[in-house]
Amino acid sequence: MSSPTALPRVDVLTVDDTPANLRSLEVLMADLGANVVTASSGDEALRLLLDRDFALILLDVQMPGMDGYETASLIRMRERTRHIPIIFITAYTRSEVNVTRGYELGAVDYLFKPIVPEVLRTKVAVFLDLHRKKEEVRRQAELLRQAENREHERQLAEARSHYERSLLEQEMERERKVSEAREQRAQELARLVQEKEQAQSALHESNARLRLLADTASRLLKGTDGRTLLDGVHGQLTAHMGLEVCLGYLVQEGRGALELATHAGIPAAMLPRLEHLEPGQGVAGRVVAENQRWVLDGGAAANGPLPDAAPELGLSALACYPLISQGRVLGTLAFGTRTMRVFSPDELSLMQGVCDQVAVALERERLIGALREADRRKDEFLAMLAHELRNPLAPVRHALEVFRMRMWQDDIIQRAISSADRQVAHMTRLVDDLLDVSRITRGKVELKPIPVSLTELVEGAVQACEPIISQRHHELSVSLPSEQVTLNVDPTRMTQVVANLLHNAAKYTPSGGQIHLRAERQGEELMLSVRDNGIGLKPEMLHRVFELFVQVDPGSDRAQGGLGLGLTLVRSLVEMHGGSVSARSEGPSKGSEFTVRLPLPPEIPAAISLPSMVKAAASLNKLQPLHILLVEDNPDIRETLKDLLELHGHRVEEASDGRSAVDMVLSQRPQVALVDIGLPELDGYKVAELVRASAGGSTTRLVALTGYGHPEDRKRALEAGFDAHLVKPVSSDDLSQVLKKLCTAA
Repeated sequence: MSSPTALPRVDVLTVDDTPANLRSLEVLMADLGANVVTASSGDEALRLLLDRDFALILLDVQMPGMDGYETASLIRMRERTRHIPIIFITAYTRSEVNVTRGYELGAVDYLFKPIVPEVLRTKVAVFLDLHRKKEEVRRQAELLRQAENREHERQLAEARSHYERSLLEQEMERERKVSEAREQRAQELARLVQEKEQAQSALHESNARLRLLADTASRLLKGTDGRTLLDGVHGQLTAHMGLEVCLGYLVQEGRGALELATHAGIPAAMLPRLEHLEPGQGVAGRVVAENQRWVLDGGAAANGPLPDAAPELGLSALACYPLISQGRVLGTLAFGTRTMRVFSPDELSLMQGVCDQVAVALERERLIGALREADRRKDEFLAMLAHELRNPLAPVRHALEVFRMRMWQDDIIQRAISSADRQVAHMTRLVDDLLDVSRITRGKVELKPIPVSLTELVEGAVQACEPIISQRHHELSVSLPSEQVTLNVDPTRMTQVVANLLHNAAKYTPSGGQIHLRAERQGEELMLSVRDNGIGLKPEMLHRVFELFVQVDPGSDRAQGGLGLGLTLVRSLVEMHGGSVSARSEGPSKGSEFTVRLPLPPEIPAAISLPSMVKAAASLNKLQPLHILLVEDNPDIRETLKDLLELHGHRVEEASDGRSAVDMVLSQRPQVALVDIGLPELDGYKVAELVRASAGGSTTRLVALTGYGHPEDRKRALEAGFDAHLVKPVSSDDLSQVLKKLCTAA
């Protein structure tokens, strides 16, 4: 029977709710002789199946409405569509998808996104070829039946015309012809059965290879160590293909030499000379140098001399592939056997696919390591930057406060001191904002929400921004709901949000401007907005203004000072509270408005009062002079802070290193010891541990002074035995509050 020159076209149904995926599938199957019919939902697919027959269904698992499993279940309920092959397509990994359910519904296979084109085409081609063969069998059977009917009719007609001559002869002839027809039919059916068995065997082999590729990809994605990846991969591949020998090399950074990373089937005596290869040495070195695969088998001569190890290993077939990623050769992977054989194109393609996956996994491992190292160095740099910036600010702030106390009668000097003090506060704010952004982006900020009064939050924010608002002579108006509004938020962070919005409005509004802070309930949300009549925003900046380091007006921002971090912190903190923030402006010079929306708790508990620092200070009794030990190795910080404390009436002793500090605390027993963390010989943590370990150090209150202000630094200080933790530069007010709290509690 002669076959037609062109394969008959068959219908394939693709079901996916993403148009781009449907178009991709059409393109991939364009030259397979298939009429690709698309459906964007399970309902549409079922309607198409009412009118047409399909050779294969490619069905997406995750679809809105009716998912792939429900669609497949309905398809299997109809007799007409019950036996149509279904291949599920999913973006989940094998461990996430319910593979068992899919096979229970009659699925023949799974394809995991992103789809490998060769895998898709191979699977689809097998099913299309199987469908064509089944249709050919059906057609041949129909033709045979028609032929039998025609022969039967002819025989009947002949029998009628020759009935009188010989009824017995006619019957024998008919039986002979029927027997021949049956024999021919049996032979044809045997041939078709053989072809079907061959197709099923090819399909089974293809599925086994696809499963191997899928398992390899899953293993490589989950692995983190290059040597472990190679060990697992070569074991799977050699077992699947019946190979005994495997050699995997990795290129050493810098030298270009090769180091043996994995092996199998290699005698122990040979390993020492195979562990390291110089560039160009052996098959692996040649593959790296030429950047192309090297194959030696029984079907064709090798494209070069025999490999160095081949005679000793007794290899009859060997394939070595370069592991290439981003144009770089990361190593080689070679597979061999001592049995004379020829690698089929499918086997070479399978080995190439596995090697490509290994190369991608190795590159991924390298990039992840580089990112982690870069992130670690960034964190260390930011922590050191904060420390190095805060240390020089500390003596400046102490000196300014000493000047203010000693030269209060000179207005000119007081103005100069106030100006310098504002700049020190501004510099401190920049450092804190930079570290806050770093902690938020790394997920190191932990919110501690409690019921808080909206009025208390706004009062704290207004008080924090009062200096810049007064300095620029702005008019601030505040409008809050008449009834009490309670929020379930982190009070420190939410006060920071409102303060940043007020500070931003004050900074970008010309002197004498107007700032309006308004809050109101809107259903289940609280709407809080800060509006000004300042420089405004261009339309394209309304969304970008919340991005990291983005500046509204670079020239203006440099004039006012800032790194473009305040609004980034606002958005991050608001979103961490489950809210949202947006910006609105009529354009440049027309002011701007920033609106924060926060969810209100369904049940309103009693709000916790948050007294301001001023109120807290007023409620404490005046602090009596204290005996203080100041431990600081920086002479500028030590001398200026000592002068400041003595001006407040305290008696101050000094120590410049940790060992002297421990001796002085145990011998003189001061009431308070202010201890720097970064001390020579013994650091501050060790000082606290030694003091607390001695019975003579139990009465002294320990306060840590440091340029490191991360929450983990504070936690570590308290665990070491400190009673309080202050970040440099420490203001006189903050230090006084801590001393009052510690000494009053004592």
